[in-house]
Amino acid sequence: MQPILKVTNISKYYGRFLGIKDVSFELCPGEILGFIGPNGAGKSTTIRTLLGLLNYQLGHVELFGQTLTLNNASHLLKDIGYLSSEAKMYEFMKVKDLLKVSLHLSGIKDDTYQKHLTTLFDVPLNKRFSELSFGNRKKVSIVSALQHKPKLLILDEPTNGLDPLMQLHFFAEIKKLNKDHKTTVLLSSHHLKEVENYCDRMMFIKNGALIDQNKIDQFIGQTYTKVSIPSHIALKEDDTISIQSKTDNKLSFIYKGNVKDLLNLLLSLNVDDVEITKPDLEELFVTLYDNDGGTP
Repeated sequence: MQPILKVTNISKYYGRFLGIKDVSFELCPGEILGFIGPNGAGKSTTIRTLLGLLNYQLGHVELFGQTLTLNNASHLLKDIGYLSSEAKMYEFMKVKDLLKVSLHLSGIKDDTYQKHLTTLFDVPLNKRFSELSFGNRKKVSIVSALQHKPKLLILDEPTNGLDPLMQLHFFAEIKKLNKDHKTTVLLSSHHLKEVENYCDRMMFIKNGALIDQNKIDQFIGQTYTKVSIPSHIALKEDDTISIQSKTDNKLSFIYKGNVKDLLNLLLSLNVDDVEITKPDLEELFVTLYDNDGGTP
């Protein structure tokens, strides 16, 4: 199956400062991929380079089976819905005019779905964009990104500024587009539960480089395991062990590796009391990022 999006060894520098380095991943039709990392890790830089909004020094991007170039960018990007984290649009225009222009640029004449979205998200159509709160700006941006039912949705922190009800409406609409129209989604989010609940697969970026990619269930249940053992047992951290907490009675750590190797480790430690569970995504985030931050 040909990927909707294929990113190969993309590198971006800001002068001598690293933005992203050797970033490679594929996004298959109908897949929802979560993109996780702390502030400054390179998420937005990655997204903006693959959209052609930033020039990159090395690598290439393929969209819908074609290499993205300056000559074909406008044509290929029509099939993409992009929601930026900043929610910026023309300040002087009324919302209804912004959405009309946006739909026209996508080559769509039927505004039935647009009307559904503006009603669902309670969008103030007659106000100028400059008059809107951040939450309402985000709603307008959501409608603009979704209204042409794109083949690919690229969402950068989409629910920031939305109240809980609107967040539920948003993800229900994303899932419906994904189910009914096979819309493919790249979701960049700080809200780890969003990724865990709605994505098929996730990838982590740290200091401008991807450090892990996997399906959600494989990542949480097979690659990483949460283990609790008696606190008197001597255990040192290494590439496979990340200690989470220690009390008078219990030592908890995250183990990276297969179950067979974990059992061998526990046998070598003569453990007589052990609790093994699946870690949640927040615990894994801490494990992956507790030693380093992002990149400038």
